[in-house]
Parts: sequence; structure tokens; C-alpha cells
Amino acid sequence: MNTRFVSGLAGALLALGCSTLAFADAAQSAAPTPVPTAPAPHPLPTLPGSVVNDAINALGGIVKAAYGWNDTESLGTVTYFRGYDMQLKMQLNRYRAIRLHQGTVINPRGYSIHDGDTVDVRGRPQADGSLVADMIVVQGH
Repeated sequence: MNTRFVSGLAGALLALGCSTLAFADAAQSAAPTPVPTAPAPHPLPTLPGSVVNDAINALGGIVKAAYGWNDTESLGTVTYFRGYDMQLKMQLNRYRAIRLHQGTVINPRGYSIHDGDTVDVRGRPQADGSLVADMIVVQGH
């Protein structure tokens, strides 16, 4: 009788254990745990290629002009000035010949350019590397 009792008790415990496990599995499958979702990525703003290129070219023009590499602009110190001819010493010990003409505007108005003045010259480049000045701005006056 003890064997029957033990086997019956074991069967009842096994059935109870299986039903508890089945109930726990059913409870878990009935209420799934929420899966965290990543927020939708925000697309990066983009600019048209022409805007980026224009900005790069503008910045490059400023830097090139400061070092005397811009075709239409030169910034430097006057080393020679006679009549319609002028020479500028620019950054990195580079020199450039400047040609004035009747319509060249000199700012400040009425100022006479002298050797040693720092000037910003804008104009038209020539094949020989010189610059025909349309406007000269004397710095510091």
C-alpha cells in the first residue's frame, strides 16, 4: 500500500507541477513583454550641391586673396607707385604689378597713394599676371 500511496502522491504532485508550469507559460504567452522600439531616425538636412560649392569657393577666394593668389584681387603693401604703375608686395614675399587707368577709384576719395601704404586692389587680371585696377581701398585711412 505504501508503494501505491507514494506513486499516487508522486503522480498528483507531478500533475500539479505540470499544471502550474502550464499556467505560468499561458500567463506569460498571454501578456507578452513589450519590446522597446527605437525612435524613427530623423533624416539629416541636406543642402543642394551648388550652395556648398558656392560657400567653399567664396571662402577659398577670401583666403586666396589674402595670400595674393586671387586673379581679381590683391592685398599688400605698395613698394612702388609712379603715375599709372604700382607694385604690391603681398604675403609670402610675392610681388604683383598693378596698372591704374583713368576710371580707377581710390578710397578714401582724394587720397594720394604712397610707398608703404597697405592697399586692397580689385580689378581685371592680365595675361602677364598684372592687374588692371578698377578700385583701390587704402587700409587704415
